[in-house]
Amino acid sequence: MNNKTLENQRILIVDDQRAFQLMFKGILYSMGATNVAFAPTGEQALAKCANVNYDILFVDYHLGVGKNGKQLLEDLREKKLLGPHSIFMLVTGENTVPMVMSAVELEPDDYLVKPFSQNVLRSRIQRIKRKKTQLAGVYQALFDEQAEHVVTLCRQEIGTEGRYQQFCKRVLVENLIKLNHLDEAEYILQEALSQRRSGWALLLQAKVYYRQDRFEDSMVLCQEAIENNRYFAEAYDIQAQNYRAMGDIDSAFSSIQAAAEIAPYSMQRQYLVMEIARDLNNIPQQVLASKQLYEITRRSIKQDIIHLLNYIRTVIEAAVRADEPASRNRYQQEVSLALQRVKRDEMMTREINFDLFEALCQARLESLNGAQYQAKKTYAAVSEELHDQHQILPDAIFLLNQIGEYEQAATLQKLLPAELMANPVLNSLFGDQQHFVDQKQLQFGELNKAGIKSYKEGNFTAAVRQFEAALEVAPMNTGSALNLIQASIQLLNSQQRHKSRELFERCKKTFRVVDNMPLPEHHRVRYKELLQQFDKLRDEFRR
Repeated sequence: MNNKTLENQRILIVDDQRAFQLMFKGILYSMGATNVAFAPTGEQALAKCANVNYDILFVDYHLGVGKNGKQLLEDLREKKLLGPHSIFMLVTGENTVPMVMSAVELEPDDYLVKPFSQNVLRSRIQRIKRKKTQLAGVYQALFDEQAEHVVTLCRQEIGTEGRYQQFCKRVLVENLIKLNHLDEAEYILQEALSQRRSGWALLLQAKVYYRQDRFEDSMVLCQEAIENNRYFAEAYDIQAQNYRAMGDIDSAFSSIQAAAEIAPYSMQRQYLVMEIARDLNNIPQQVLASKQLYEITRRSIKQDIIHLLNYIRTVIEAAVRADEPASRNRYQQEVSLALQRVKRDEMMTREINFDLFEALCQARLESLNGAQYQAKKTYAAVSEELHDQHQILPDAIFLLNQIGEYEQAATLQKLLPAELMANPVLNSLFGDQQHFVDQKQLQFGELNKAGIKSYKEGNFTAAVRQFEAALEVAPMNTGSALNLIQASIQLLNSQQRHKSRELFERCKKTFRVVDNMPLPEHHRVRYKELLQQFDKLRDEFRR
């Protein structure tokens, strides 16, 4: 084409550098452009695309504060603001491997590294336009997410033996896999690989084998793909999944780490990092991956508050499980910094009561530092607000389990919406805590049961000792506290002449566990009866 390459094209330049905007505008005008708009931020670009259907977007990867170019591309696709005919080109002056590979994985129409010449720009645009024109039906079906129609159109195009048949084979196989037509996908891939050992075919065949539980076969293809291209992050992903399925968790972690180093800005990849790190009980890596998920989504369309909440929950859980005081303190500081940062971040979406979430987090930290009564008091102060705050219910449950209020935690857990538990990180956090709680509950249950048995046998001294031991395991457990109070009152009543002042004071102190706390009805009735009995003893000690 001549210098009219961009005639009648609506063009948007998204770049925060005014000098580059003007320079680039000059290049585009010399190529025939007359309709060029600018946006300095991803947010402004998104707003412009909502009103204008641009033909070509040149988007800088780094856009200062706010969304970056990759996040803008995700948003435009999610909101269907990037038409099937539109060309999206990422532009950057940075050519580090993680940056380039993370951008390429999202498959923009092209990726330009500054500086570039007008001839390079023209040839790239012409090539993409020819492809989009020839495969307009395929791109429209992909845009409409009609996998069956994509398959039909790709088969037709492959039949013409045109220049885009390799691209169409790849799209065809991807959609067959999406439709779970694995045998058909395998047949096409084997034929393609017999002609040429291309990276896309190796990867998709490895994916098919993995889905068919043929892990060894999948591993061979992953290795070949990686030997051909050591920056093939997706091949490392499938390799990690194969290792994990085969029970070699250490090798799985090495593979997924390699993938994350090459291209760290993939949500799916970071979820896999977390899962494998959890298999290894590698707490620092769980925290790191959770933070990365939050950072990836913070400015994008996927900015679900769950990623922020899960990051902070993961750090608290790390503090709870830390053996070394220094590690525990470091994680506690990270929680405090994260909470402060969110409160200062005006762009962070908050569809929750963040003050309530913060209060529950602080209560968990108080419990961790031994301030069990203060933690329970905090819960009592906010418990009435929890009913319509489903996103925060998990934090109340985590807190109640942490202080030993297992019955109340189980009651709240029944209120959790099923869709909330679909989040893999939250699900794993519940699983981790449940394992911890099961051990504690078993120990607590045995002590509490022994105390009840001793009480029924009239051995109040043993009962007091056993209930006290139970409260050491679950310091704020209402039922056990009431049991201890009841056994202590009976033991004091049995001491005819010299009632133990020390036992009386311990009993008085135990009332703090239940005083002014939200109680189930059966506990509330019992509490009032025991309080009346204790008041009589109090009168005796005053005389």
